[in-house]
Amino acid sequence: MPAAVVLAGGGAEPVLAPGLPNKAFLEIGGRPLVRRVVDAARGCAAVDRVLVVGPPEPLGAVIGADADIVPEQASLMDNLAAAVAQLGGRGTVLVLASDLPLLTSEAVTAFLDRCHDGADFYYAIVPQSAIERRFPTARKTYVKVTDGTFCGGSVLCFNADVVDRVRPFVEQVISARKKPWLLAQLFGWGTVMKFASGRLSIAEMEGRAREVTGLVGRAIIFDGPELALDVDADRPENLQAILAEVAGP
Repeated sequence: MPAAVVLAGGGAEPVLAPGLPNKAFLEIGGRPLVRRVVDAARGCAAVDRVLVVGPPEPLGAVIGADADIVPEQASLMDNLAAAVAQLGGRGTVLVLASDLPLLTSEAVTAFLDRCHDGADFYYAIVPQSAIERRFPTARKTYVKVTDGTFCGGSVLCFNADVVDRVRPFVEQVISARKKPWLLAQLFGWGTVMKFASGRLSIAEMEGRAREVTGLVGRAIIFDGPELALDVDADRPENLQAILAEVAGP
C-alpha cells in the first residue's frame, strides 16, 4: 500500500494568502487547503500513511496527529527526498500538491487504481474538456498532442527507489523549462519540434522519457478537474470558480 506525501512548503504569498506561511494554509470552505488534501488522502483505503512536508509549527496546528510532518527543505526535490528518506527509501509513494481544493478520496482512489502495471512512475494528466465542462472560466496551461489536449495534474505515484536515479533529470528539466535549446539537449531537437507542433503522441513522450532516464513512466488520463485545478495567485479566476463550487448553490 502506498504512503501519501503532501507537499506544503514554499514561500509566503502576500497577495493570495496574507499573513499565512504559504498558500497551503489558505482556507477554502472553512478548512485550510493542506487540511483538505490530507483528509482526501486519509479517506482513501489504499493509502496506509500520510506525510506532509512544510513548516512544522504551522502544520502541527492544522494537521495535529493526522499525518507525520517532515520539515521543508531548500527545493521541491529536496522536500521529496526528505519524505522518501523518512519512509525508509522503499515502497510506493503517492505525491499530492497541497493546493488541490477539489481533491476527494474517490479521486485519489480512482488514480491509484490505475497505477498497477509495473511502471516506475505515473503522472496524472487531465483533458481540457474535463476542466472546461465544470469550470469554463478556469485557466490552465494546456498541451496539444495527437491524443488530445491536456494539462498536467498535481498528482503522481512512483517507486521510492527511483528518486535518486531521476533527480538529476528532473532538476535539469526544471532549469530548462523556458529554454528550448536546453530542452533539445535533453530530449533531442526532433522530439522538441514534434512537441511544439502538436505532432507528438503520449506514447512517444513516454518512450523518449524512458530513453533519457531509463525509467518506465505512464501518463494517467483522469477525466475530472480534481487532480489539476489548483490555487494560483496569477489566476484569480480559478480561485473564484473554486470558491463558488465549494460554497454550493
